[in-house]
Amino acid sequence: MIKKIIVAILIVFAFKGCTKDDICPPDTATTAKLIIGFNDIANPTNAKNVTVLSVKTDYENSVEVISFENTNEIAIPLSTTSDTTKYLFKRSIINGTDTINNIDKLMFVYQRKDSYVNRACGFNTEYFNLEADLEPEGNENWIQEIIVKRDTVNDENSAHITLLH
Repeated sequence: MIKKIIVAILIVFAFKGCTKDDICPPDTATTAKLIIGFNDIANPTNAKNVTVLSVKTDYENSVEVISFENTNEIAIPLSTTSDTTKYLFKRSIINGTDTINNIDKLMFVYQRKDSYVNRACGFNTEYFNLEADLEPEGNENWIQEIIVKRDTVNDENSAHITLLH
């Protein structure tokens, strides 16, 4: 009996200390990811799937890998602590028993504006003046062209960048 009373008191105190600002609602605006669409170099208005794609941050201590299969649009995060983010885009083509890998290096450059949301949600970062640079590899690049469609990243409604391949 005493255990039940103690548990009830603990539950009351646990919920009494919780305020509305302690929980971040799911509909609260958070830092948006960069939306990248993949289109056909021969016809830039047509979407073109990348069969096997891996995206990895291009930093010494990088372990983050995002893999996609048969997609023409991806969402990847930009750094909230730096004005640049570097990624390695690896396209794999399976040809019979062989796998051909081609890695392109992209660097995204932008300016950041942090806005305080509330205690539970923390800060929201908006990126603006977005630019994208492809490290040239002569004829070895599988990404042929980069088109910045929207230079402000503050939502995930449509593509910010289109990569032609």
